[in-house]
Amino acid sequence: MQRERSSYQPTPISLERLAVSTLVGWVVVSALAGSARAVDGPNLVMDGDRMASTMKITTGIYHPPKPGPPLDATIPVSGSCVLDKTENCVGGAGIRKLLRFDVLVHNEGNEDLVIGDPAKLPNLFVYSPCHHHYHFKGAALYELLDATATKQVVKGRKQGFCIEDTLPDPNTHTPNKYLCNSQGIQVGWADWYPSVLDCQWIDITDIAPGDYTLHVFWNPQHLIPETTLDDNQAFAKLTIPADTSPAPVVDSIQVGQPRQTIVANTHVTVSWHAEAPGGVVTQEVWFSKDDGATWTELVGDVPGTESSYTWAIPRDAATLAGRIRVVARDSNAQAGRLVSDAFRVGLPKLSLPKVRERG
Repeated sequence: MQRERSSYQPTPISLERLAVSTLVGWVVVSALAGSARAVDGPNLVMDGDRMASTMKITTGIYHPPKPGPPLDATIPVSGSCVLDKTENCVGGAGIRKLLRFDVLVHNEGNEDLVIGDPAKLPNLFVYSPCHHHYHFKGAALYELLDATATKQVVKGRKQGFCIEDTLPDPNTHTPNKYLCNSQGIQVGWADWYPSVLDCQWIDITDIAPGDYTLHVFWNPQHLIPETTLDDNQAFAKLTIPADTSPAPVVDSIQVGQPRQTIVANTHVTVSWHAEAPGGVVTQEVWFSKDDGATWTELVGDVPGTESSYTWAIPRDAATLAGRIRVVARDSNAQAGRLVSDAFRVGLPKLSLPKVRERG
């Protein structure tokens, strides 16, 4: 049956209406306009069936935003923007385990959602220099909950959304109207974020096997005016399976050469030996200056074919209780770890200027 259309002609929602007015105010005003009929306005509906049916666990290798080193091609390599400082969609460089899923949001109201030009709404949008367009901040919450859906285990890192007409409903025959440079969703259309997109995931690397719940909440901060929030959330049960192969093993670490004095503001070679039944894919090197209480990652995407890293030691790394941790990951992002013995990092010697003798 053809969807009945409203004669309403939408106008862009003003900055004040989106940023200052509350969702409650929007609904109350609309309701007062005519209590005898349904509330007019956009209604964004989260497609829970689509989300649940597209869930899948995958892996990918990611690098800081620069050309990465050559890697074994057994794992998909992607994402020039994934570790950009404006995105940070994974917990670190190297191989990551990801829970991917579609998010599909339908406008089932009787009015278009019209946001307008994002360049004129700086408190709602942020420009992504890596993606070269504006992202709506806080459009959705992605989180992995425990099996009872009462406790957050890990939060998704997707930073922004471009709200536009992406996918028409089956009975919709109007052309798309809203794009990234003039954002919104018209009646009978949906905004679709397919699971193949970078950052359309939750990073579940190092999450223990077991039963969990995926939760997506569209418009959680009520920044987008709509008639109801009752249909904005979706939950789906899932199981993260246990790995069937043994974890990688790191069995030795050496920091510098034997009896070498390690000094800040110099370079030192960290070397190790790691192996895994199916091969090591990527490796991480971490440094602690407080005997392992806290750690700083030095590098996360060392190829599995390599076994050393040249560390440029910063001046603030001086310590009496330094340690190095090496993490080796296989093709499932399963990790093996080893922490080095403690070592000292000394301060560099001061170079005093020579004093000329008076003749």
